[in-house]
Amino acid sequence: MTMIFVTVGSMASFDSLVMEVDQLVGDGLFEKGIAQIGNGRYIPKKLEWFRFKKDLMPFYKQADLIITHGGAGTIFEIIQTGKKAIAVPNPDSIYNPDITIKMSREGYILLCPSPRHLRYFVERATGWTPRRYEPPPCQIHEIIIKYLL
Repeated sequence: MTMIFVTVGSMASFDSLVMEVDQLVGDGLFEKGIAQIGNGRYIPKKLEWFRFKKDLMPFYKQADLIITHGGAGTIFEIIQTGKKAIAVPNPDSIYNPDITIKMSREGYILLCPSPRHLRYFVERATGWTPRRYEPPPCQIHEIIIKYLL
């Protein structure tokens, strides 16, 4: 894989994840890497980085692999791109495991238990193809019509 993007979200720092991805880029697993590091203390040495941006979609689109902290909003943005993604839950953040477990079981993402296991999941992602996400049909208009009638 040539380009990796890592995002830690905006709620809590996740220095151990950024450090591990920085090491993987330094080891040559990727030609290029970009990280959204939030309020983290660790400043990457091999990754390009920034703290926050309003829209991460341009980074998702150019990445070959996305590594995320496991936030529900981020996961749903990523799976709509069809990109390979690994979710690594942040132990220092509020985390709802149900969403990441479900998305992993259904083949949309890979779920890595901690940054120290990331190398294994990156290697696994090389031969893995994520399931295409099809959002359920919106039925809000039908509910509104029933309410109005």
